Amino acid sequence: MPVESFPFVPYCGSPPVPGQLAAAWNLDPPLLAAFALAAVGLAWVSRRSTEPPASWRVLGFAAAWLVLLVAFVSPLCNLTSALFAARVVQHLLTIQIAAPLLVLAWPAGAVRWPGWLRSLARPFAVPELAWGLFGVTLWVWHLPGPYMAALRSDAVLWLMHATLFVGALAAWRSVLVGGDSGTRARGLLSALGTSVHLAMLAALLIFAPEPLFGYHTTTTLAWGLSPLADQQLGGLVMGVVGSLAYVALNLYAAGRWMAGMRRSAG
Repeated sequence: MPVESFPFVPYCGSPPVPGQLAAAWNLDPPLLAAFALAAVGLAWVSRRSTEPPASWRVLGFAAAWLVLLVAFVSPLCNLTSALFAARVVQHLLTIQIAAPLLVLAWPAGAVRWPGWLRSLARPFAVPELAWGLFGVTLWVWHLPGPYMAALRSDAVLWLMHATLFVGALAAWRSVLVGGDSGTRARGLLSALGTSVHLAMLAALLIFAPEPLFGYHTTTTLAWGLSPLADQQLGGLVMGVVGSLAYVALNLYAAGRWMAGMRRSAG
């Protein structure tokens, strides 16, 4: 199915060709304004922190902000219009680097959230629920129907990014900060379960006999990839790089958990 048969242009722009990519920055004014407000907000939160080391929190916030900038403002955003594999990279930057950095850097008690928001977020403190919903969200947005809907509609696209990012924040929070030792242990087991079905999703993408995403039928050719090869590359990135990120973060979380148990025992 040729790209021309789709009467829409995705949010990140028309599919680029290699010679055009370097200049294809996303300078959407509302997005840049959101990044500017986020920088101000994160600077304000870091200044309110009374917990040492404050320098780590500033670095963590800055790193998360830069990772999100790469994901949504750099030419990577435009490349997602051409390659499914680039979309997978964008998602991994968001949910496996930016989200845990924000979780680790965020100082407890720095912001007094409204009561209704705390009530809404309370169920996500249950590790099994947080990781389970996050896993469902991962599957949903990498299925052909929802994926194509996100390409057609900017509102659906940002719903995709928002649900993935918020889900990742809730999930990583259950293993990286807060909670008693039992809650952290349940979080680690839940994270392991999510990594298993992430590998299953990656396998589905790698071993599917034909391309699943009609939009990319010809958008990949300028990059020397067939649509099926692009899909398989996305699956490999998800299954290998994504799994390694889960292993590294969960080993780090397990180390923090065991260190906390030793301090409690001491």
